[in-house]
Amino acid sequence: MTAATSRLARDVSTLPRPLKLGILVVLDLLVLLGAIAVAVALRYGDPADGLGFARGLQDHLPVIVFGPILGVILLATMGIYSEVLRYSGPGLVGRLATATAILVATTITASFLIDREGGQSRSVLIMFGLLGFLGLWGLRTFAKYVLSLDGRTSSVNALIYGAGVAGVGLASALSSDRSWRLIGFVDDNRINHGRTIGGLRVHPSEDLPELTRRHDVQAVFLALPSIGIGPRQAILNRLQPLDVKVLSVPTLEELIAGQAKFRDVRQIETENILGRDSVDADERLVIDAIGGRTVLVTGGGGSIGSELCRQIVAAEPRRLVVFDQSEFNLYRIGQDLEPLAEAAGVDVELVLGSVLDAALLRETFQRHDVDVVFHAAAYKHVPLVEDNVVAGVETNAIGTLRTLDAALDHGVERFVMISTDKAVRPTNAMGASKRIAEILVQDRAARIASRNEAPSLGIVRFGNVIGSSGSVVPLFRRQIAAGGPVTVTHPEVTRFFMSIPEASSLVIQAAAMTEGGDVFLLDMGEPVRIMDLARTMIEMNGLSVDEGDGRGDIAIDVVGLRPGEKIHEELLIDDEASPSDHPRIRRAVEHRPDHDEVASLIDRLETAVAERDVEALRTLLAEYGDLAAETSGTAR
Repeated sequence: MTAATSRLARDVSTLPRPLKLGILVVLDLLVLLGAIAVAVALRYGDPADGLGFARGLQDHLPVIVFGPILGVILLATMGIYSEVLRYSGPGLVGRLATATAILVATTITASFLIDREGGQSRSVLIMFGLLGFLGLWGLRTFAKYVLSLDGRTSSVNALIYGAGVAGVGLASALSSDRSWRLIGFVDDNRINHGRTIGGLRVHPSEDLPELTRRHDVQAVFLALPSIGIGPRQAILNRLQPLDVKVLSVPTLEELIAGQAKFRDVRQIETENILGRDSVDADERLVIDAIGGRTVLVTGGGGSIGSELCRQIVAAEPRRLVVFDQSEFNLYRIGQDLEPLAEAAGVDVELVLGSVLDAALLRETFQRHDVDVVFHAAAYKHVPLVEDNVVAGVETNAIGTLRTLDAALDHGVERFVMISTDKAVRPTNAMGASKRIAEILVQDRAARIASRNEAPSLGIVRFGNVIGSSGSVVPLFRRQIAAGGPVTVTHPEVTRFFMSIPEASSLVIQAAAMTEGGDVFLLDMGEPVRIMDLARTMIEMNGLSVDEGDGRGDIAIDVVGLRPGEKIHEELLIDDEASPSDHPRIRRAVEHRPDHDEVASLIDRLETAVAERDVEALRTLLAEYGDLAAETSGTAR
């Protein structure tokens, strides 16, 4: 029966809507005609008796002829035919009842006015309305069921964690979505336990293992949009061993702003899995850094640069200049910024070009009268830079020097370079090139300090940002979606993580504290074991890890460290840092090379790049880090 019904549903689903509407109208006419016939039969006896039934039909001939037509007109007037039957909700029952009540009232009134001899039975007309309502409702219920069997995937059993406003709103939003079958609510508030909301029972969280086993639950909606990271992490730890996919509703801010709806569920954010609390930005520091100024962001179309631009516009500078060599990235961030800039009254300028173009940099600084620079332009992918040393060093080191000199020549107030934890005792070309860039900034800061000049130069160093291009998190998501395996370079490898918005916010606030070549370290929390992250992401997708016995869903393959890759990253070079004005930002104290050494470094660097001398560049990079791992594959 199911297969035949599914074929029928597929055939009906492919019909043009006007034809489907015509079929429904004809069926409604037949239902109403059948309702009056049954009402007459119930009042005047079995149709097999003949005479009584025939006399009843004759007495009610006007209703038989005009009743169904009037009923269809009422259904159309009340908008019932304009509703998509597949997604019709509880409100349809009320509209059908209203339409049939009006139909009965109209026919009874007409019988008083037309049939003064009383040939028509009022009880027949009332039964006609009742039977008509049941028939119309039953027809639509059956049609909705049939259409739900049109060969699409079966529904997924799911629980909603949280019986508050968000949970109830989500249940209501999903009530007409046949891809989900809601089993009930789970809530930590004992007052709600045992209650029934919208036909769904509220269970204590202790019942989760039994509920998921008994009802074959495959997904849990986390409907707690305003909960803190700590309590959310505790809930995720409770859900992790249950082999269910964990989905989250939008945040309270997104719901209030109308940016999302309850039904816009999504994968649980990785920052929630990592369990890191966010800290509100210090508005005083943000205003001190960029308020009312012209701000330039190099690499403004990249992962960090684009988020910097969004947050800078929200802080209402006088002007934002976005500088990037990628046409696509520049166009994309320009489109993103347009409505934000218009709302904030900020002038946004897009400059397409390379930080190696000294003439373009000087022109940009002069034309827009730049006050503050966030230097985010860099090549950051370790394996790519390892295979393209000249391009990597040229952009990361010489590009920083070109931008820095143009900024100082113009007389900017602040210059902040964005660096990486891989610049600390680097074991690869990318990290070493960023360390050299740090040295160049520190050297220029020392020269300025010796001449009592005004510009403040600084460096902000942090680890991996979640979701940036090349990050392990989107890689793991793609691998899980493809069915695996998930690839990890080493069983013990660890990394620091923070979100792109948090990193960008802290960079802006660090700019306000910049004085003379400071190195600011962003508090990255505890390092995360990548093997644990891979396992957690698999399990939060409702899948199990294949431990090598073929029983799990997704395997984790250890593929070996890449050239120059460390097992553990670090943020400090000289193991000494002091607090700053922000609880998440520390100020490092590090040794700085003397001016003569840096001048020699620049000469050797520019010569090797100009001659594209890879060996000379590797020798130079090795002086600023332990690059033995570059050939052996071992890491420190």
